[in-house]
Amino acid sequence: MEGSLQVSNTFRNILKIALPISIAILIPQLNFLTNTLFLGYYKPSLSHFSTEDLLAASGVAGIYYLTMVMADYGLVSGILMLMSRKAGENDKPGMAQLFFNGIVLSLLMSLVMIVVSLVVAPVLFHAVIHEKAIAEAAVSFIRVRIWGLPFIVLCQLANSLFMSTSQSKYIIIGSGAQTIVNILLDYLLIFGIWIFPEMGIKGTAMASVISEVVYMLVSFAIIQYSKIFIDFTIRYFKKMDIALMKHMFIKSSPLIMQYFLSIGAWEVFFIYVEHLGKTESALSQIFRSVFGLVGVAAWALASTCNSMVSNLIGQHATDEVIPLIKKIVTVSFLSAFIVGMPLLFFPTFFLHLLTSDTHLVEVGTTSLRIVVLATWMLSVSTIVFNAVVGTGHTRLNMLFELIAIVLYLIYTTIVIETLRMPLPYAWLSEFVYWLTLFSLSFVFFYSGKWKQVQS
Repeated sequence: MEGSLQVSNTFRNILKIALPISIAILIPQLNFLTNTLFLGYYKPSLSHFSTEDLLAASGVAGIYYLTMVMADYGLVSGILMLMSRKAGENDKPGMAQLFFNGIVLSLLMSLVMIVVSLVVAPVLFHAVIHEKAIAEAAVSFIRVRIWGLPFIVLCQLANSLFMSTSQSKYIIIGSGAQTIVNILLDYLLIFGIWIFPEMGIKGTAMASVISEVVYMLVSFAIIQYSKIFIDFTIRYFKKMDIALMKHMFIKSSPLIMQYFLSIGAWEVFFIYVEHLGKTESALSQIFRSVFGLVGVAAWALASTCNSMVSNLIGQHATDEVIPLIKKIVTVSFLSAFIVGMPLLFFPTFFLHLLTSDTHLVEVGTTSLRIVVLATWMLSVSTIVFNAVVGTGHTRLNMLFELIAIVLYLIYTTIVIETLRMPLPYAWLSEFVYWLTLFSLSFVFFYSGKWKQVQS
């Protein structure tokens, strides 16, 4: 039906939604790789920080920032689920109302996080990071980087509108603009090229913030001027509905807590790894980029699964949900498998691309192979887990996440912090986390309780 927002359970429709999201997610991952590449080759001339210090600090502080971003993303995921349900009902005014009230809610949450981070992050880094130089570099990074938070959450919200209306192709435009700006400014600001000052790790943070501002401006320009969204009659900062915002926050709060705890546990992991030594910490920063790169399709398909499951439930087409999940899992695993194979067989070549330090390359080969295998587990688990989000059972999502995180932290505390085992054993923790999430989500769908639809 022309103008319909309802989706169909086909591979073609899955790819139509997921491919643009994959490209849009790939682009920021390339940004991470670019940051790592530039810092890996940067030889500080104006500070006492070594290359390993900067890589390690970028890893710890970057994960802290990602924790804040993902807490906001929990809110946005809840709004995506609600908008997708409205899309399944072809309720455009309802989607518009969710969208512009979501803007207010997201900005308020981001501003609170900025204030808290400016106070807490420096104290936290100096308290838990053993190397003083790494702690200082991490603080200088986060004091700049945290200001990108409100801009990136608005980008996420715009992307949710694109996904819920099956217009995910527009995500590529904004993320493409972001990448061009980020890579250019990374080069200019880290090394101090032309008229720009040499800022080192602060340059990485500054480039990322400016690129996120550009991303936001492009995304909202598309919403404002594209003919597709004219019928939505989106009026910014008008008709604010406190009751609706409260409902959105309550519905999303389990997801906020889930994502916060999930990435927060990863922050604990990176802090533990920093205790193993500079080499292990620097390598793990590289592996974080690899994790994101190989997992690109999985993250995109996870968001697609959330949106499509919710849309089908809005159509009362519950019989199509399980077949849809199976199709998305198949595409996700095959994508991760194909992308991961070259890294699995040629890890040394890949590591040489990211760092000139031969010691890092020699030590990191085995761990890189484990990271690739972990992304294959992720490619299945994250789809099934996000399908639970699409059903609206967000409290169960939080419960599953809590169980997985507890097991993950027990493993990392014993293996890394207590026994001080080598880095490959540390990265095996990813299997503990993703296997737990998959098992719990699978049992939930197998039980049939997911059909008790949550609004």
